[in-house]
Amino acid sequence: MEVKQCEFCRAPFQTMGGKLCADCLKQLDEDFIMIREYLYENEGAGIEEVSEATGVPRKIILYLLKEERLIVSGSKGGGILVCESCKRPINTGRMCGSCKKEVVSAMQQNIAPTPRPKRRVEEEEEESIKGVAKLQVK
Repeated sequence: MEVKQCEFCRAPFQTMGGKLCADCLKQLDEDFIMIREYLYENEGAGIEEVSEATGVPRKIILYLLKEERLIVSGSKGGGILVCESCKRPINTGRMCGSCKKEVVSAMQQNIAPTPRPKRRVEEEEEESIKGVAKLQVK
């Protein structure tokens, strides 16, 4: 086991690979259940609406989108999430399907994927939250 700092509360904790301490993980699961129940009753609600109605911060909703526990409705995802590699709009996760395939292929061949220019994705995501994208449970 190693000691890491929790991604959310920054408290040190022992882990075998997780990013969140037990308390934050439990809270995240409770938040997800609250969001899921709200979306079942209010299909197509946007991030702002879900956040206000459930009290779950937008940061947590974005985290759940990146972890593929929620999906942004619509073909282009409303511009809320972009592939961290090629910067194309995506509906859930961190990478588009083609970039995921490239990474898997590169790992299978034991070579590094083609480096892509980096940008400040999180700042742009915060700005794009103000859009009208609709959410759904994955």
